[in-house]
Amino acid sequence: SSVDNRFRDQCVSGRGQLVGWRSKDWNKLNHRLNNNLTTVANLTFQKQRNDTYLRLTFFTTRKNQGRESCSQWYFKVDDRECTPNSINGYAYRKTPTPVSSRSEMSSTIVGVCKGTEDGELLSGPHDVSMNVRVCPWFDDRLWNPRTGFGTTTTMIIEEMCPPQNDT
Repeated sequence: SSVDNRFRDQCVSGRGQLVGWRSKDWNKLNHRLNNNLTTVANLTFQKQRNDTYLRLTFFTTRKNQGRESCSQWYFKVDDRECTPNSINGYAYRKTPTPVSSRSEMSSTIVGVCKGTEDGELLSGPHDVSMNVRVCPWFDDRLWNPRTGFGTTTTMIIEEMCPPQNDT
């Protein structure tokens, strides 16, 4: 049987074609927010085409400490958030227990990035990072988020052809 190479060099919308991918694991990353250092993990990805999207996935264990706290973990590409929608996840905690209490949870953050406020993501190298900050609507700086607490943290970057009916 012969191999069908008709679509080898082009993306066909809606076919779910994967152009390339990369992943990295961090064992017991145990990132703590110190001195406003917000970058949790980063990975450089070589994008092959101009007309593709990046599917970004981050698996970890997140932890908030304190009586009331709210943290947001979010992706950046080349130091900019994806548009029109940020790829993020929140952890909000409010409890009557003492301040020393904590909350750990497994978490997956996943989304598709076509571009940033600087425009579409063209072919070439891109720095993809997972970051953490206090929730935008939350006005408490006494929060202490941790990432990768005692587990393996994984970032996966996949370059994919456009979805069906992309406008």
